[in-house]
Amino acid sequence: MSIEKMKYVQARTMLLERITFTLQKDERFVAAWLAGSFGRGEETWLSDLDLYVVVSDVSSASLCATPWQIGAKTTEERLALFKQFGTPGIIFERKNHAKPIDGILTNVVYQESAQSVDWMLIPQAKAYREHPSLLLFDKVGLPEPPAPEPESLEQRIERVSTHVGFFWIIACGSARALAAGRLLLFSSYLLELEGAIREVKTALQGERAAYTKDTNLRMAFTHEERVATLRHLCDEMERLMPQVVQFGGDVPVSPRTIVEMRLALPFSEERNILP
Repeated sequence: MSIEKMKYVQARTMLLERITFTLQKDERFVAAWLAGSFGRGEETWLSDLDLYVVVSDVSSASLCATPWQIGAKTTEERLALFKQFGTPGIIFERKNHAKPIDGILTNVVYQESAQSVDWMLIPQAKAYREHPSLLLFDKVGLPEPPAPEPESLEQRIERVSTHVGFFWIIACGSARALAAGRLLLFSSYLLELEGAIREVKTALQGERAAYTKDTNLRMAFTHEERVATLRHLCDEMERLMPQVVQFGGDVPVSPRTIVEMRLALPFSEERNILP
């Protein structure tokens, strides 16, 4: 690891140690853990800190207040908390309605070190231990999360059919974007196609796809490589479609033919990325 990388990791480690030590001594906070890549044990030298902090019942009304749903600002009380660990250079905040976690999420990038901490403040009354996660401290013995409601066979069939249909719509759009030379759009579409394949696989298995920012795709530098990447993804979906039909789901009649027709269109050189 280079010296620059080591310094960045060291700054993040020191920041996390300082946050953990300070919060653990503060009676307003009863538990904290890291989610995201640290929670999964997949962190890299560039990983941010996805910090979940449980606020005591006494302090949650003020620290977890939501005077706005979204904004590039925070409350004075939360700002005072964040400033204990450096100067917030960038702040962006939003109410998190995602289940099972219900709290206020503030993205903070610190001026001195460029370290990012995503502060999720959760009222104690709504809190339980998230999995996977890396526990920093727990003063009260957080309860385990409630078991998710089982998905019915009809719901699984609907889910798998939806993702197959979504895949082929995006595949057609990908071929069109490629013909138009809109390579940034094409690349973003490829990520959606990869995600749809992941969703179909897990739905067939009766599971839910875990959130991830990772991708198995590689950068394609030529038109031929881009076409090959799109075709590879289409091949993978076509291999799944007989399983979807056997499962009881719906699939388009001949979507690959349409994609290939679009891939056969004359293609433009890459358009300028600026409007």
